[in-house]
Amino acid sequence: MAPSIPSPTFTIHPTLLTQSTFTPFGTVIECPLPSSISNLPSPPPKSPDVVPANQNTALKYLDVTLMRNLYESAPSKVPAKAVMNMFSCFPRTLRKSSTLPARELFDVEILERHPYTTQTFIPLSSFHPESSSRSRYLVVVAPTLPPTPDLSFDASGPPDLHNLQAYWANSGQAVTYGAGTWHAPMVVVGEARIDFVVVQFANGVGEEDCQEVVLRAGNKGEYLSVNIGDRTKDGRAKL
Repeated sequence: MAPSIPSPTFTIHPTLLTQSTFTPFGTVIECPLPSSISNLPSPPPKSPDVVPANQNTALKYLDVTLMRNLYESAPSKVPAKAVMNMFSCFPRTLRKSSTLPARELFDVEILERHPYTTQTFIPLSSFHPESSSRSRYLVVVAPTLPPTPDLSFDASGPPDLHNLQAYWANSGQAVTYGAGTWHAPMVVVGEARIDFVVVQFANGVGEEDCQEVVLRAGNKGEYLSVNIGDRTKDGRAKL
């Protein structure tokens, strides 16, 4: 059973996912080209990280994320292999604010981390700005505290809930969580599911592949929550 820690009961406001804000936690992968471009730019971008490919019908962006396999340092010494799974993630049920009935909140009830591997979530759907309200997901991450006498994870500590961060991501953005980064399971918000291909390393030893911590609700049954926005008269969320 996963250990539990008390949850603070304040609300945070998500910001847009960008590499500059997400750097402490991992990597954001997104194409710099506008979605309206359907032909190879001429001249192609001048960058050592972008090269023409496929008989000049494509642009190849090099090393867009860092993949790390740290299982050599795991206690069991069981070797890991690269694995690729698919998750079909459906829109989450949200809680209505007790003070503002139109406002919807996502309660953070559990966080997890993968101490010996990066983990990359790659949406399979294309991004179209006009449909962004139907295909957004929330990236929720937290720094790691030093270990405590009663709660430690392989010489690391629990998540720092008071510095938890939340980011809005769209289906044109992939995200890589750094090894050992505390994060919420994928949170899709809106009207449509998002299918993700997930790439990581794993060795089949449960506590080495994934560690979880459960948040205990406060006195009024409330959790640390993320402000999703206000629901409009037509039932759509203002994200």
